[in-house]
This record gives sequence, C-alpha cells and structure tokens, in this order.
Amino acid sequence: MNNHPAENEAVGAVAIQADAPAPAASQLITLDPAKYVAEVFKPFIDKLAILKAEADAITPDASTTAGMDICIKYRAAFRDDVRIAGEKARVERKAPILIIGKLLDTKYAELKVEVAPYEAKFDGAIEAEKKRKEELKAAEAARAEQIRLRIAAIRELPLQAVGQSAEVIAKMSAALEVDEPDEAFGAMLDAAKVARAEVLIKLAALHVAATETEAEAARIAAERAELAQLREAAAEAKRIAQEEADRVTAERQAEDQRRAALVAEQEAAALRQREAQAAELKKQADAQAERNRLEQAEIARQRQELLDMQADAKAKADAEAARLVEAAAQAERDRVAADTKRQLDQQAADTAAARAAALVEQGRLADLADQPTSMAPADELADAKASPDGSDLSPAAQDLFEQEGAANFERAHTPPTLRLGQISDRLGFTVTASFMESLGFAPAATDKAAKLYHEADFKSMCAAICRHISAVQIKHAI
Repeated sequence: MNNHPAENEAVGAVAIQADAPAPAASQLITLDPAKYVAEVFKPFIDKLAILKAEADAITPDASTTAGMDICIKYRAAFRDDVRIAGEKARVERKAPILIIGKLLDTKYAELKVEVAPYEAKFDGAIEAEKKRKEELKAAEAARAEQIRLRIAAIRELPLQAVGQSAEVIAKMSAALEVDEPDEAFGAMLDAAKVARAEVLIKLAALHVAATETEAEAARIAAERAELAQLREAAAEAKRIAQEEADRVTAERQAEDQRRAALVAEQEAAALRQREAQAAELKKQADAQAERNRLEQAEIARQRQELLDMQADAKAKADAEAARLVEAAAQAERDRVAADTKRQLDQQAADTAAARAAALVEQGRLADLADQPTSMAPADELADAKASPDGSDLSPAAQDLFEQEGAANFERAHTPPTLRLGQISDRLGFTVTASFMESLGFAPAATDKAAKLYHEADFKSMCAAICRHISAVQIKHAI
C-alpha cells in the first residue's frame, strides 16, 4: 500500500502502539492449518495404516462362513472406524470454524460500514488535490502546445515566403520585427527568440533572392526572343537529323529484309536470328523517332508559351500607359476648366456687386434693370485674353489682372495653410465649407477633418463675402 507521507506518519503512530504486548486475555489463538488438519485426522490415518497392512495380507473369500465373517469385520472396520469416524470428526471440527467464518464476515461488514465515511472524507481531499494537479498539468501542457504552435508558425514563415514577391517578403519581415517574443512564452522564450532571429535572417535572404529574381526576370524576358530563334534553329536541325535517321532506318529495313530473304533460303535458324536483329533495330529507330517527336513538341510548347507571355505583357503595358495618359489629360482639362470657370464667375460677381453698390449709394435702385452698364474691369479682363500681359486694359482692369496673376502664382507655388477657423476669427463670425463653396472657394486640400485654403485667396474671399452681403441687402431692400 502506497500511502501519502502524512498518512504514513499517522498510521505509523498507530502501528507502534499495536506492536506493544497485548494482555493475555486479548491474545488471539493462531493455528497452523496443515498441522491442525493433520492432528485431527492422525488417529484415523494411523488406524487406516494398520487396517491396510492387515488387509493386504488377506484374500477376501465370502464363500465360507469364516471368510464371510472376516469380510464383514474388515468392511465394518474400514467403514465405521475410519471413514464414518473421520467424517464425524471433520463435521465436529469444521462446525466452529464455519461459525467463526460467518462471525468474521459479519463483524468485518460492520467495521467496513463504520470506516467508509471517514475513509471517503480523507480520500475525497486526496482525489481533489490529484485532480487539481492534473488540471494544472493539462493547462500547462495546453499552454506549452500553444507556444510550440506559435514558434512553429514563426519557423514556417520562410516556407510561406517562397515564391512571393520582394514586397510581400518585406512586409512579412516588418511584421515579424514588430512581433517581439515576450514573457508569455515562459520557458520557451529563448527558443522563440532564436526561431525569430533565424527566420528574420532567412526572410532577409529570401528578400534578396526575390529582388534578384525579379531583376533576372526582366533580363530573361529580353533574352527569350533570342532563345526562341535558337530553338527554331535547333528544331530545324533536329528535323534534318530525323529525316536522315528515317532514311537510314528505311535502308536498314530494306537491307534486313533482303538479308532475311537470302537467309530464309539457306537456313531457318539464321532467318530467326536475323529477324530478331531487324526487330531490335526497328525498336531502337522507333524509340529515337518518339524521343525526337516529344522534343519537338516540347520546344513548340515553350515557344508558344514565350510568345503568349510577351503578348500579354505588351497588351497590359500598352493599356496601362494609355489609361495613365488619358487620366492625366482629363485631370488637367478638369483643373483648367474649373479654374477658368471659378475666375470668370468671381469676376462677373465682382462687377455685379460693384454696380449694385454704386446704384444703392446713388439712390437709383428702382431703375437698376434699365441702366446701361459699361464693361467692368473684370469683364474687360475676361475679354482681353488676346493680351497676355494686360497692356491694352484699363487701369482698373490692369490692376485686377496683376492681382489675379500674383494670386495664381502664389497658389501654384505655396501649399494651402489657411483653415476655416482662422477665416472665422479674422471675419468675426463663423463661416462653413459649404458657404465658402457657394462663393466659389472650394478647399484646396484637407488635413484630416480640417479644410485648407490658399492664403492668397483671402482677399478675394473678403470681396466675395462683401458682394454676397450687398446682394442680400439689395434683395431684401427691394
């Protein structure tokens, strides 16, 4: 019995007490079963030995009165004095033993029932602790397996990178650089660091190889045209060689047939030998012809594959170039049209606002629709596109031309930095991006949620806002 150390210690204390001499009244009588049985049956065995010795010397004969008496005497002796008496002794000796056995079973059953709850009490604690330790062991094994799988996944990265582009391998290396093994790896932290370092080295080598492979692919593409020509020349040479081989084979077959005919006339055995030689030669020729055919088919397949790859690459490159050129041209047309429209709209609005303001000041609002208008500097500027330097414009139009030219130059060479919040702070009231767009000023760029405008447009923004206010005033005054 393997007991827990604490259990052994407790049981040992009881065992020490049990080893002490017990009072005479409580000592148990112990018997040697073999000796006890031998003592019980010793008188009968001795009696049997005597009777056997006497009986061995007698030949039974029941045909006479004396012989019958002797047979009856010894039969009774063996039966009554040995067998029946022995059976009686067995029953008498066994009866108390059977009673003791039943009493032992009964007393043990009572003892077992009384001990069971106490044994279960301590056994439950022991089993619970065993279960807890097994669960901890299983959890640790699962965690170790997860760590092993993570390390295995790291080591498999080079296999996944095989055949990938240099860009993909670079991203894999960058991701692994960031994924630094931490204390979560426990005892396998060093193994994880070693695996990560080895994989980073392998990925770096694969990245170099992929870069070289991509460069080599470009070179190979240029050499494939030359290779195709060489293969065509090789195919032609093989064709000529095949024709020569066919001719030689035909000649050999004709010669073999001629010789076979001659040999057939002379000797059947020689004929069979020469026919076998002719068959072998034909087999070799057929095998050579099949090899030549397969080589020609492979060369034709590779040539077609090269041609298809070149055609696909050229078509894709032409389509992409055409798309980029069209996109650039359309973007430039859209930008020029938008800038032109915005400038013309702004100039027309400036002219209308200036006229309305002049009419308001002179008190002639009622006759606004009937008043002839002269060309404003902005209109004059719009109609003077034939004079790029503005030399033939009026002074006001020439000044506007110079201002617009300076603003356009600054917009083209200065990034937008003016925010909506700065515009609102300067004006003293809040403006929105949609309001600015209604005036013709769309954001030149965005910084996250912020809308950015050119600083050079602020003066034009103020003028547009003034025109808007004047138009609103005129509208509601009427």
